[in-house]
Amino acid sequence: MPVIGKVELKADKDVTAGTETSISDLFPYSERRKEFTLESDVERDKTKIKVTITKLGSFETVADTTKKKGEKTDLWMILKATDFSRKIKATEAIKKGDVLTVTIESI
Repeated sequence: MPVIGKVELKADKDVTAGTETSISDLFPYSERRKEFTLESDVERDKTKIKVTITKLGSFETVADTTKKKGEKTDLWMILKATDFSRKIKATEAIKKGDVLTVTIESI
């Protein structure tokens, strides 16, 4: 799967392995707004994407923005609002302050 972009975010709480959490619960607003550079084009409501967060897991969704390769974006722009509250089961324990990589790929 071609990578659309990657960003590293700092967890704001502890999560035990097997517990469900969401992007909004795990990362503070300032982290969710960190910019990254797109490595490929995305088209709103057409580009299917897979979001993978280290130690947490992954989910599939559709891009919520249209942008070209090389442009700056953030999770608020590329994900739909409902994706931020989607529950994801942690695959490993996460400690507050852990830096986790969020990888967005086209599928």
